[in-house]
Amino acid sequence: MSDATSMRRPVEITEFKAVISDLSDGELAKIRSELENSMRHLDRSNLRLKKYIATIEGKREDTPDGVDQEELDKVDENDLQLFEDSFHENEIVLRNHHERLEALDQEESYRASGSKKPPTAEAQQKAKARAASFDTDNTNGDANAANSVYL
Repeated sequence: MSDATSMRRPVEITEFKAVISDLSDGELAKIRSELENSMRHLDRSNLRLKKYIATIEGKREDTPDGVDQEELDKVDENDLQLFEDSFHENEIVLRNHHERLEALDQEESYRASGSKKPPTAEAQQKAKARAASFDTDNTNGDANAANSVYL
């Protein structure tokens, strides 16, 4: 939601579920796309971090795409803790993203079941106001937060 800039904070899964129930199908699709894109980047980062860790520990493995042997040779063993911490933080964020994708799947299933009444004009207005208070732009967020998904 490009117009949602008033709130910047991590969102707990229960709050995420409550918010997405008020969003349109298009907004759900956008959130899904952003989560999947973030997950691809985190997976790629973790592949690289695994290679760095293996190199420091003396366990040479095939290099992942985008990592050449020269880059691996420059890895400093003093960075082992940083690489391990970064890898584990990425894993936490990936688990959070998976939870959110599951919540999106559940919401879409619920909507497809047809058991939801169409929202009234007042409910739609409240949903818009509530949704506008969340920011899905993660570019300026704290990437080190334990739960760094922003709405």
